[in-house]
Amino acid sequence: MAVAAVPSYVKQELFAEAPPGHRFGLYFQLWNQADWLREADSKDDKDKGKQGAIRRIIPINHYAQQMARCLFDRQKALANILGDSVWRLRAQSVAPFMTGLGNEHPLENGFSFLNPYGLPYLPGSGVKGVLRRAAEELALGFYGDTGGWDIVSLWWLFGFEPNSIYLTGSSDRIPPAQREEAQRWQDAYRNPETRDAVPRDRLEALINATLEGEQRRRYREQPFLLLDELMTSQKLRDGLRNRGALMFWDVMPEPAGAKLAVDIMTPHYGDYYQGITTPHDSGQPNPILFLTVPPGSRFEFFVQCDPATLPESLKNSWPILLEAAFQHAFEWLGFGAKTAVGYGQFPSDALEKARTERAEAAQQRREAEADARMEAERQKKLAAMSPLDRAIEEIVAAAPQGQSRYKAILNALKQGRWSGDEARQVAERIRTLMTQAGAWRIKSEKKKPEKDEPYQATLAVLAYLEGKK
Repeated sequence: MAVAAVPSYVKQELFAEAPPGHRFGLYFQLWNQADWLREADSKDDKDKGKQGAIRRIIPINHYAQQMARCLFDRQKALANILGDSVWRLRAQSVAPFMTGLGNEHPLENGFSFLNPYGLPYLPGSGVKGVLRRAAEELALGFYGDTGGWDIVSLWWLFGFEPNSIYLTGSSDRIPPAQREEAQRWQDAYRNPETRDAVPRDRLEALINATLEGEQRRRYREQPFLLLDELMTSQKLRDGLRNRGALMFWDVMPEPAGAKLAVDIMTPHYGDYYQGITTPHDSGQPNPILFLTVPPGSRFEFFVQCDPATLPESLKNSWPILLEAAFQHAFEWLGFGAKTAVGYGQFPSDALEKARTERAEAAQQRREAEADARMEAERQKKLAAMSPLDRAIEEIVAAAPQGQSRYKAILNALKQGRWSGDEARQVAERIRTLMTQAGAWRIKSEKKKPEKDEPYQATLAVLAYLEGKK
């Protein structure tokens, strides 16, 4: 059985309690048990060792699950503190997810685990890259409806990138296969509709925030000239730098079934790709295993914004733009690696569900705020009351829902809450409340007066008023 490359006094079974990232990385159990300094001798033994090692990584034990919940709770608590400046989206994957494919590893395909926790994650930088691409495609009108995006709003929210392909265009440094695509992007940027979609106030605010001196004066007079000259001046592009207002948090997926999954890719033309032989159909397939997060896993995206850095017209509209970018990413792009062959996909209706959840959460926040205001007002009124009035109000507030005021106060009076002169004052107030409610009855009209609750309450109050109790 293959083992991890650790000293012999470390028990191998201890690794079952380690997070999957640790078992996949430093403690990957792929080494020959007889001599851990080298791998298995034969290719067959080596492949069997890989299969066994990766399948031991799949389960996510209780400790790792608990640690993942703690990390997510920390994110959620921070988002709650930041309030409306954090936009959230919960979604469930409909395809396997993977990221970090290019990381070095004995399996030839790596995977991204968050250190030092050893848990699978999607880096915030990866989320930002996908969303920026989605926003660019929308702003340049590649899919008709822009979702409210324009190129300057893109720069405000994601930051200005001087080497964007729609600004630099095609060149000899770009591989021939990509030159046509680069030209398509720059043509879309030159399109008058792209220019017309830019709000003048956002462009002027960008000029004031990023340029100085003569450049600022020039482009304040002709702001849209800046959009044209950015394509021709590298110096101007290098000078127009700003930090985007959006910050993307790492995403901690919750794998379905509390376990990872193993997928296989099977290249059939390895010899041809390596230049050993000409292409033919009789090549030996080479199965390659790699880790994935299985379909049905839950992801929650957190995007934080700093509205203070935005122009006035973007301070309240950035969540709408962000939602449109996520919708486009879910429908056309995907997250993580191998999205071109269907990995990292999410349902397009996830945004609708999230919109409903956010509306419900907002309603709950409004109700909680209203309750807090009412409570503050009640406390303010209590502070201005006499001690007797304050005690009466506290008793009424603690009474069961639906119980009348006079019953709550009378019950407290019967239980000995007040005595002497205070008891008579309270009884007088109860009589006033009962009279207002039409419950004060000196005489009972029922055949069994002992079951006439208002009449019995009246007698009890009279006893206090007359000093009999």
